[in-house]
Amino acid sequence: MRGMGALLQRNPSPAPPDDRRVRYRADIQGLRAIAVLAVVANHMAGWPTGSFVGVDVFFVISGYLITGILVREFEARQTISFRGFYARRIKRILPAGLFVIGVTVCATRVLAGIDRYHFTAKDAIAAALFTANWRFARTGVNYFNQSLPPSPLQHYWSLSVEEQFYFVWPWLLLGLLLIGLRLRFWRHEHTRLVAGVAVAVISGISLAWAFAETAHNPTAAYFSTLVRAWELGLGALVAIAAQLIARCEARVRLVIAWVGLLGVLVSLFVVPSSAGFPAPWALLPALSAAALIGAGAGLSGRSLLPLTNPVSQYLGKLSYSLYLWHFPVVVLIVTVVPQYSVAYWLAGLALIFGLSAASFHLLEDPARRGIWFRQRPGRLPVPAVGWLRYAAACALTAVLAGAGLLAVRAISPTRLVLGAPVLIGRTQDDPSNCVGAAALDPRHRCAGLNQGDRVAPLPGQLPDDTGGAYACYAYLRQPMHPCQYGSRRPDAIRVALVGDSHAAALLAALEPQLNALNWRVTSFTGQTCGWLPAYLSPDCPGLRLIQRALLDRHYAVVIATEIRVYTSSVADHLKAMRPVAATGAHIVVVEDDPSVSPASTACVARITYSATGDCGTPVTVGYQDPDRLAQAAEWIPGARVVETRRFYCRHGFCPATIGNVLLYRDTAAHVTASYARTMSPYLVEAIEHALPAALH
Repeated sequence: MRGMGALLQRNPSPAPPDDRRVRYRADIQGLRAIAVLAVVANHMAGWPTGSFVGVDVFFVISGYLITGILVREFEARQTISFRGFYARRIKRILPAGLFVIGVTVCATRVLAGIDRYHFTAKDAIAAALFTANWRFARTGVNYFNQSLPPSPLQHYWSLSVEEQFYFVWPWLLLGLLLIGLRLRFWRHEHTRLVAGVAVAVISGISLAWAFAETAHNPTAAYFSTLVRAWELGLGALVAIAAQLIARCEARVRLVIAWVGLLGVLVSLFVVPSSAGFPAPWALLPALSAAALIGAGAGLSGRSLLPLTNPVSQYLGKLSYSLYLWHFPVVVLIVTVVPQYSVAYWLAGLALIFGLSAASFHLLEDPARRGIWFRQRPGRLPVPAVGWLRYAAACALTAVLAGAGLLAVRAISPTRLVLGAPVLIGRTQDDPSNCVGAAALDPRHRCAGLNQGDRVAPLPGQLPDDTGGAYACYAYLRQPMHPCQYGSRRPDAIRVALVGDSHAAALLAALEPQLNALNWRVTSFTGQTCGWLPAYLSPDCPGLRLIQRALLDRHYAVVIATEIRVYTSSVADHLKAMRPVAATGAHIVVVEDDPSVSPASTACVARITYSATGDCGTPVTVGYQDPDRLAQAAEWIPGARVVETRRFYCRHGFCPATIGNVLLYRDTAAHVTASYARTMSPYLVEAIEHALPAALH
């Protein structure tokens, strides 16, 4: 390490070129405060609607500060000390960043269950390796991930983008400048010009790519380093042009700085989170921040008082810690108290600001200012006192997590072990059976809808309760790969299951009955693969295969369902359904299960959840969206609709738990395989009764 540092640092100097005593910018510190408060407000309250652009402001600030350090150092020394640069970055970023990752993983295990803990542990590895943005870009396009609560470490994506910039930009800049100087393409005084041209070219390419990716793949564009590079580059251009900007009259710069500040504030309210972000909408906060940073250099503190007052300065100092702590608190606190309740606001804000202040004063600032190790003549170096404090904080976290896990387990429900699914015609064999859908059967003697503290699956295991129903599921833009289930006899009744992820969830209810019914089911299910003409759902390339198979293979029965929030019209569905009905196939549409309210899923996720509690969704909310596929079936002669409300709701309410079995895996109302199996004899019996007697 010393050899490499000596090679890269030709002219060592006792004072780093970014000496804060000389180059401290109170206005930038205040801008940090605005940016971080905006992000906190967005994640905690969802208001202002565009306040997520605080991250874009941070990108511009980072590009400006880092490039300014590098350019000034090269001008002074004709090289860049990578050892010094990365040592400062590590001391600034890693101690607090890694500590929050560790605390968040422990808190997730205590409060959110084993499944989310596994997801978060993988996110933690990506965050620690500064690849979180690529992980979230990859998992963010997964439909089922979109239906789950966000990762408490998702905000680390922006830190990963910045760190990737730090890894590449110093080496690229030094290489470009040294090669040009040695080959006499330019002189030393052209350093800023060369750096500026390089940044402009890179930023232009990045911005062009941002427009293209935003139009075609907005989720990936949001997290992409290549898409976001132009924002860091914009800050870099301001740093490179700082000497030219400083020549402008102070009054002109003051006006530009205020326009920039107003632009940042306006962007918090006008930038949409849907179409057009990050390009072109991110241009407004990024250009505004660049204008403020560029024009604000050298202006008096009083002229930009909203940024330079003591409160803004302190919050600016805390900005990194505030950014680290706020998102885990916002995501995990709803496992303890209802969102937007008085307790949510009081406890949430107290935790965010309390943890941030403690983290800054006890870990972040001492690590940034302190030394790594104490050198002892003739002996191995030993950790400085600050690292002992850091180790003690980690140990205390582990102890508290262990105690918290024991406390939560003491009040959590225990696991209910489900028996084998009941076959059709045997639902009355055991009238005392009150597990799952049987609890709604008036023929059974059930004292209440739920009894005791056992439940299946456990709330922390909901995401994985699929029963293998998605093994042959086609995800977004993937080709269809249908699978067959059930009877293998030559005379088996051929059945097609068609639809999206809600149709795939039906497999757990259908499969236990197939051999007894002599049905062979071919599953044609995929994301956005509702039963429509192919041109109306381009993200499901398998729709053409589905329609061709339904028309050519002469299925005796076509069972279809889809999520009820589709915006397609009844007429659109009829275009796909009528040609199949004309082949003689018997169409049965299973009415979609009710939507689940966010309050219901949050209620199940809380550590105070009880099987006998009142988590659930009013019927008026669950069925507020019409089932257009079922409506279309009413227009096709011979088609039948199986109404399902009796399997999910009673007395105007759709409980989250029925017969001590949880109904939904996520906010998109995907039915758990556990509940689907208990519903199996009832649902399949209803489908069978909808068919002609010859198919029974």
